[in-house]
Amino acid sequence: MHDFDMNLIKPFIKVYEFNSFTKAAEFLDVSQPAISASIKRLEDYLGYQLFIRSGRNLTTTTSAQQFYQQVVSVIDVVDNAIDTKKQFIVTAPESILLQLIGLPNIQLIESGDTEDKTFNDLRMRTIDLAIDNITQKDSNFCFELIHTEPLVLICCQNHPEIQGQVSLEQYRQAGHVVMKLLRHNMHAVEFFSKTTILRERDVKVQVSSPANLMLAVQGTPYIAAMPAGLSHIAKSLNLQVLPLPFAISDIEYHMIYHKRFIKDPVHKKLRETFKAKLI
Repeated sequence: MHDFDMNLIKPFIKVYEFNSFTKAAEFLDVSQPAISASIKRLEDYLGYQLFIRSGRNLTTTTSAQQFYQQVVSVIDVVDNAIDTKKQFIVTAPESILLQLIGLPNIQLIESGDTEDKTFNDLRMRTIDLAIDNITQKDSNFCFELIHTEPLVLICCQNHPEIQGQVSLEQYRQAGHVVMKLLRHNMHAVEFFSKTTILRERDVKVQVSSPANLMLAVQGTPYIAAMPAGLSHIAKSLNLQVLPLPFAISDIEYHMIYHKRFIKDPVHKKLRETFKAKLI
């Protein structure tokens, strides 16, 4: 038997992780025919099929799944041994990001617009970890619930109608500043609310971040809902922070990372840093 060509392993790993020859080729900066040729050579060497193509669909065989588990840890050990990166890159939504500022050796970036982008960034190792409210799951990743928080209501201290608490009727009649969740094409309150009575709010301003939400409420008779984790900032801006007058689900934030890092001691230490900060 001929000596094994280790250069065949990375194309296989990337096709497996992306479930796509095209995306693997883009990631490795090679042509798709080159990826196909590498997979064919690997299959010939191993003596069994790794992927089944059916039109545009790609299915991994049981043999491919077993082979992946055997080789991915070896490649990660080599990659980590030659990786000279001194700073981890972590994405999080603004409400979490502002609670993490100041951690050493960590670059914080606000989460992308889509969950697919988060997963792709983790696959491509352009980020090391994500903390986010994720609605879809992917079997290649670990999801650890790390933090929960409710939405709270904010308004200015000298609001003409609301002082110390807010009734449901006051909530309905007030002018609202709302934040649109780009991922779900919905306003935050509607997405997390357990009731359907909020559809006809009087929306005065729509913004894209909690920071802009607080600034838009300042000095106006408007009200807004935002993550409770930013309450200390709202209070520093002389805003009231009140509970909402209806049932609402907590926001659940998960720590998301690729399964290849489950046992990696350096990555495990990174995860423990965030657990200590957020749990």
